[in-house]
Amino acid sequence: MNSALLAATLSECAALLQRVGETFWSARLAQMATRGSHLSAADTQEIVCWFGGMGSFNDLVISRANDHAISAADESSLNDELDRMRALIYEEACRVVRS
Repeated sequence: MNSALLAATLSECAALLQRVGETFWSARLAQMATRGSHLSAADTQEIVCWFGGMGSFNDLVISRANDHAISAADESSLNDELDRMRALIYEEACRVVRS
């Protein structure tokens, strides 16, 4: 099972979220990222589960209204970047789970 790409993307996304002051999801992503290429099948299944249900990782929006430390002008580009990383995390986690 090769999860190095997944761990790297988790780390990159955690750093973005930490920069804007999103503590809950940045901590969860960083915790998984520290496992590096040693993510277990259970870890990757948990990551896939982050994408379903209310309050899921998919529901996260970087916004001043959510008390994130950003300017209104940066909201769109930051959320585009978050969406890009979220898609990579989901795709790679599903790939790892299937392997």
